[in-house]
Amino acid sequence: MKNDLLRRIALERPSLTGATMRIADVLLNAPEAALKMSMAELSEAAQTSDPTVVRFFRRFDCADYQDFKVRFGQGLIPQAPFDYEAITGEDTPADVCGKIVNNSLHAIQRFASDVDSAAIERAVTHLIAAKGIFLFGLGISETIAFDAEHKFFRLGLHCRVVLESQRQLLLAPTLRDDEVAVFFSHSGSTKSLVMAAAMAKGRGAVTIAICAPGSRLAQTCDLTIAVPAYENTELYTPLTARINHLLVVNMLVAMLGLRQGRELPDNLAALDPWFTDKFMD
Repeated sequence: MKNDLLRRIALERPSLTGATMRIADVLLNAPEAALKMSMAELSEAAQTSDPTVVRFFRRFDCADYQDFKVRFGQGLIPQAPFDYEAITGEDTPADVCGKIVNNSLHAIQRFASDVDSAAIERAVTHLIAAKGIFLFGLGISETIAFDAEHKFFRLGLHCRVVLESQRQLLLAPTLRDDEVAVFFSHSGSTKSLVMAAAMAKGRGAVTIAICAPGSRLAQTCDLTIAVPAYENTELYTPLTARINHLLVVNMLVAMLGLRQGRELPDNLAALDPWFTDKFMD
């Protein structure tokens, strides 16, 4: 899956600390100038050492500094801008349908480049090891949490959706260090979700955010699967964001199935009679 280095660094910056964050800042604040730097110059600009720079580019799967510079430079190549198609009162039904589909396709294509597969893999490791999984979401994100619960349950995972902010704030401080709390949020700035994440993390539970990169929720949780918002609209952006959140759930489910090492989860076989009998003849 293509994911240019410049975007990956921007997406992972909130999870970096100390010297690695300073390196990321040098690269993101002046990428053209950074591309011309030697390793020693980059180290000096970030006030760190050459070995730290080496660890930084290896974090992003680069073989050496030259490979790092080549891949970083590829992210500076201008791309044709996407013209988001806003829906207007003059649109025909065909226009509306076409714009919804085109905007959604664009969001999926952009996300194909931005998704962090390493974060998906780390999340799967925590989910498999967890004694219990708690799924948090509010508003439109509740639908994503329910989708995850349905699919995780069918894989044999012990999980439940936690609804309503008051209930979430009551449950979060009761979680244990062998449990995982997953937080779904489009903006990543909902106050009660951020508070619940901090409480759960404080009790030792692993906290995973599926939300906008760099948001308060992303900064609070142990691990973030970033889902950027690509359009500056208030009415229709949640649609494209919801699609990419659902894609993240499907990615987690596929990876969980592979890591479990069996073709069909045990729960699928157990539920087979129910699936067969629920349909009309």
